[in-house]
Amino acid sequence: MSKRIKKFILPFAVAGKERFKPFTKEMEMAAVFYLAERDRKKGEGRVLKKPEENLAFIAETCYPLWLIPWRGRTLIFDGLEFTNPSISYDALPDVKAFENDVQASSKSREAYVAALSQHASYFQNFAGKEGKTIEGLITNPNFTKDLIDYLQDAESIRKGATTKAILSPLLDKSEVSASLDKLSELRGTTEKEIKTLSRTMKLLSKETRERVKALRAEMKETLKEFDQRIKKLKPEVMKKIKKIQESRDEEVTRISKNYDRKLRALHQNRVRTERTLERLSTDIERIEADIKGCRESKDEAGEFQLAQQLDEIKKKLPVLDKEIKEIDREIADVEDAKKIKVSRARTKPDDRVEEAMKALRDIEAAKESRTRLEQQELADLEEKTSSIIKQMDAMIKAKEAALNEIDSIGAPERRRKNALVYLPVYFVCYETEVGKRYVVHPPSYVGSMGIKAKLKGVFGAGKMKSFLQSRSPAIATLVDRLVDLTEENPVFEKEIIEAGTKANILRTTELQVGIKKGLAELQNEGWISENELQTLNKELV
Repeated sequence: MSKRIKKFILPFAVAGKERFKPFTKEMEMAAVFYLAERDRKKGEGRVLKKPEENLAFIAETCYPLWLIPWRGRTLIFDGLEFTNPSISYDALPDVKAFENDVQASSKSREAYVAALSQHASYFQNFAGKEGKTIEGLITNPNFTKDLIDYLQDAESIRKGATTKAILSPLLDKSEVSASLDKLSELRGTTEKEIKTLSRTMKLLSKETRERVKALRAEMKETLKEFDQRIKKLKPEVMKKIKKIQESRDEEVTRISKNYDRKLRALHQNRVRTERTLERLSTDIERIEADIKGCRESKDEAGEFQLAQQLDEIKKKLPVLDKEIKEIDREIADVEDAKKIKVSRARTKPDDRVEEAMKALRDIEAAKESRTRLEQQELADLEEKTSSIIKQMDAMIKAKEAALNEIDSIGAPERRRKNALVYLPVYFVCYETEVGKRYVVHPPSYVGSMGIKAKLKGVFGAGKMKSFLQSRSPAIATLVDRLVDLTEENPVFEKEIIEAGTKANILRTTELQVGIKKGLAELQNEGWISENELQTLNKELV
């Protein structure tokens, strides 16, 4: 940290957006005096009367804040070291141990896959949470934003040019440097962890790619080897099968010929029977024509003889029809038998075919089995690697988010030099015989006498809270801790009492006259009543 430190001071109060009237320092002090008197305990109590408080002092007190440039941003450090944030971060598993195990197992693919299986969940979770305390660093983004806006009204401090109670930083330059080193170390560690995880991811990917490449080459060789064996054996097997098929075809031919002979004989019988039937049908037509002629010639003897002959022929027709039907059934039976016999002959198991095909099928089964195992091994290798890489990638994203959080601390404002800025508050000390009580009034906006402020007066609420409006809840929360520090740290209490007594706005007649002037101005604007003005003026006597 450079030796020369620029120092700035901020105004306690500035005009709010709705205020267009000017206001004076006297009005500011008068308003704080009004609030201090309003909050002073007057010794009320019917049964157990409490002791009346005296105003020991009201001092405009300056709270020190460090503004430190860091990586293109401005960090804010609490000069009184109330703020000591512990920045938590996720601890990585032992990445080096993982790398060593993976590399040690890289001699064989089996050992490598076993190592991946063993570390399947190695990066599933962080090893735990750790924290680093950065003394004095203010990380509240609301405070940072409000202070940066506030800094627009800052003015340089000239040596001896202020009568305010300037509090010396409890967090000195060396401690700020130490805190800055801690933050830089935490950032460097996080950045290093991201690089370490990225390097290990690349190493794992490279190792797996090499094994995948080797395994794919083996799979290719496996297919080539089995295809060559099949190619060599197949012609011989097909030759044997061809001979077996030829023998089977001969049997089918023999069976077909036997049945074809039977079918030819049956078809011949049918043809003969059909021709006999056709001849008898012709005879019937001829005889019927002759009978008709005998009737016309009234040849009864001839008609009778022809009628007997016709009857005999007609008796033969059903016999012939029946014979044809029987022949058709026989033909159908023979054809069915032929089909069955031929089909059986073609499809019946042949031990010789099975024997010939066995060697070829064994090779094909071995090929299929080997291919499946290699494909499964490849899938396992890629899946295990992908799972571990996804876990590592999630850790990298978490670390990148943590790095972004570190880089977003402070304000996006570039500063070239360190600075000490003083945040003004009014520190009020009340005292009784029992002890002291402290109140802090935070930096404020000065309001205007609008409808809301008038209504507060009507309903009995303090209008002065509308005149001095706390400009930032985050800043008010910080400066309120002055009370805690004063009550808990006797050394600091002694310092602030001494500084407050010297800077007491009630210490001189001249200052009291200024406060009376400010009270009159407040009364003219309607912030306090005539009775309140008279009462407060009496308190200043």
